[in-house]
Amino acid sequence: MNLTIKKAMLCGVTSCFLAVSSVQTVSADEREIIWVSAEEKSVLLAEMRAFLEATQQILEGSLADDMEVIEQAARPVGIKMMKATPKALHEKLPAGFTAIGPKAHIGFEGIADEAVGMGDREEVLQQLAELQKACIQCHSMYRLEVK
Repeated sequence: MNLTIKKAMLCGVTSCFLAVSSVQTVSADEREIIWVSAEEKSVLLAEMRAFLEATQQILEGSLADDMEVIEQAARPVGIKMMKATPKALHEKLPAGFTAIGPKAHIGFEGIADEAVGMGDREEVLQQLAELQKACIQCHSMYRLEVK
């Protein structure tokens, strides 16, 4: 074979390899869809972002052994936030979702209570680790879609 044919074959094989290797397997998102309005989705996502921000602040407070920072981060996303969720939204959420959601709020409330109570950093971190399991469970089971 001459050099031009070899180059062409090599380019063809390389192109084929690149095309095959760049194809990604995309599996269907099989999480349960929760149909909400755009406003309701915004409310729920804002709560979730607040959870994430509180988690980060709790971790920083734990590293600094600063129980005041921990309490100030956890308390606003605890029971107070749970009670502020619009009743109409709460009623349209599936039972599994409404079983997990309060665990998160109560978990943050427990962290705030620990911070102002015994102030045990290890206990705060243990509670936060447990709380994260509820977040992961919910995110693996549900997704929000606008109707």
